[in-house]
Amino acid sequence: MKKTILTFLLVSPFMLFAQTVKELKVQNADKVKVDHKNVVAIDLQSVSEIAPGSSDVDIKNKKAKNYTYVELGRTYYDLQTNSSPGRRIVLHSDGTVSAVWTASPDAGTGYPNRGSGYNYSDGTNWMTGRDNKIESTGRSGWPSIMLMEDGSETIIAHESSTGGFLMSKNTSKGSTSFSTGSAILDDKTELNVNRVPIWNRSAASNGKIHTISNYWASTASNVPVVTRNGVASPTTYSRWDVATNSSEVEHMMLPGYDSSLYTNGGGDSYAIDVRDSIVAILLGGLGDPVSLWKSTDNGSTWTYTDIDKLPFKGPRRDAELILSGDTMSTNDGSVDVMIDASGKVHAFWGLGRILGGTDDAGDSTFFFFPGQSSLRHWKEGDSEDRPAGAIIDMEGDQALTINSETFSALDANGNIPNNLLSASRTGATSLVTMPSASSDADGNLFVVYSAPVEGALHFLNANFRDIHISYSTDGGETWNGPQNITQDRTEECNFPCAAKMANNFLHVMWQQDATPGTALQNHSASAGTHPNDVNRMHYAAVPVTDILNNVIGQNLIGVDEIGKSAEVFVVSQNQPNPFNGTAEAVIYLRSGSKVSLTVTDVLGNVVNQGSLGMLGAGNHNITLDANGLTSGMYFYTLSTRDHRVTKKMQVK
Repeated sequence: MKKTILTFLLVSPFMLFAQTVKELKVQNADKVKVDHKNVVAIDLQSVSEIAPGSSDVDIKNKKAKNYTYVELGRTYYDLQTNSSPGRRIVLHSDGTVSAVWTASPDAGTGYPNRGSGYNYSDGTNWMTGRDNKIESTGRSGWPSIMLMEDGSETIIAHESSTGGFLMSKNTSKGSTSFSTGSAILDDKTELNVNRVPIWNRSAASNGKIHTISNYWASTASNVPVVTRNGVASPTTYSRWDVATNSSEVEHMMLPGYDSSLYTNGGGDSYAIDVRDSIVAILLGGLGDPVSLWKSTDNGSTWTYTDIDKLPFKGPRRDAELILSGDTMSTNDGSVDVMIDASGKVHAFWGLGRILGGTDDAGDSTFFFFPGQSSLRHWKEGDSEDRPAGAIIDMEGDQALTINSETFSALDANGNIPNNLLSASRTGATSLVTMPSASSDADGNLFVVYSAPVEGALHFLNANFRDIHISYSTDGGETWNGPQNITQDRTEECNFPCAAKMANNFLHVMWQQDATPGTALQNHSASAGTHPNDVNRMHYAAVPVTDILNNVIGQNLIGVDEIGKSAEVFVVSQNQPNPFNGTAEAVIYLRSGSKVSLTVTDVLGNVVNQGSLGMLGAGNHNITLDANGLTSGMYFYTLSTRDHRVTKKMQVK
């Protein structure tokens, strides 16, 4: 029986009722109400999610961009993911940062020069001129970056023509000299079977590289659908041993992953994280369950958890949806997974909504409601998920007006749907989508995600997207937000990715260009709605103090700029530590100030003191001089007129 997905296109504008509250337990946050006979009103109100006696909190407002964006590189290939962001930025223990993305320096037919873009920050400066791919051969994409135990970096990207993955290595982090070998894990173990595994997500720990991927199929290219355990185009798990440079496991079906759970896999509807010997794999998909596989022995054995308890699974789903006669909450295929310092797993996904039905041929299918505006979170041990993100009510009227162009897709013939000026949805994702999670040494949790901005319209009527953030200080029990990191409103900021670990800063990258949506998915040749133009990969280091003090701002329409409630003064730990001679620390100032440095011993005696002069807003490198000091523990204090921060340093 043929399976299709039909989208309920809502007229423009439509309203999503919401409140701006500190804890994202939002009454009616997911209710869709439009005056259209073919649209069902969706009310996901859950009494358990409404905080008794909750009320609005003070809204932090700001009209300027929060941070100076660093341009990592440029690309004409503008689809960084089909749904889930992946692992594309890494914060190293010494404060340096590496980032990767799918790059193409030109817009040639088929993007023949497509590959992995790479950039690196030494803690102060990023490299320039990083528009070309690092691979010397092949047409690759969807890179994952990993720091190896010997200090080198490995980037794994799929070889899109024949399948498998290109492994590129440098000798030390920051080196732009990469060696790329032949494709690995190409799944050509069976004769006369053309399998094309692509869309990898990879992570490294304990001398192992753990990879999950999916199978591509194309009738036009004579690439048949791979079916295993009754699942068409399934997601598989592979493990690579770094010491022997060989595979230990290739394209294994995870235990219990079969047609009783899924009828189809999906490119990018999955995520992976590793921490020491723990491996966590999260699978989702529009209309499918959110499933977790966890291993505590480097991927040798696995336990399965049904996270969202979706009642309709596998081949029976569509027919049972029809019989239920009601809409069903699901995920939109954009998921992320994170292991915290205690070994507990956290799962995130964009909320999806479906309804059972039949298509014109009478085949069972389901209808998709793309106008969902909630990010969901679950932590290990929970019985239910909770809200962790939403769209900001910019006008403050407890209603969200998002135009239909924002969540509509081109039709099967590549044309714009009737009565619309454009279409800018990415795949089958919802309004709030593409979560990417992070945590810091204090146990704070962060999740960035993509969401449209009310009132920020392109001239073809689609809402621009910005990168938003929510945070939790209690291990994920409650979430605070949302806050708008990018606050651009004149360009599209999409495909966010945060480094899994944060220090004094949350390290975030995203793609930005002038038009909502992508040329690859949303360009109508007849209407010329999204020409193939250059896109900029951007990075920002967002001070954690800003996030936790709720002072990033929301850029509300019609509201004058008001002062922030906290001045930010952040000091990094000196590197190296312990040290002799000199070491460096980085300070961040929100506004210019005179800064002084004081060094004391463990008894409080001042051993060095002086003024660093007037420093402007932004990052500054500070040199600590230990010459003349005996071995032992010392404290250095950096002070402005209103603030001071003290750190320990060890002199060898």
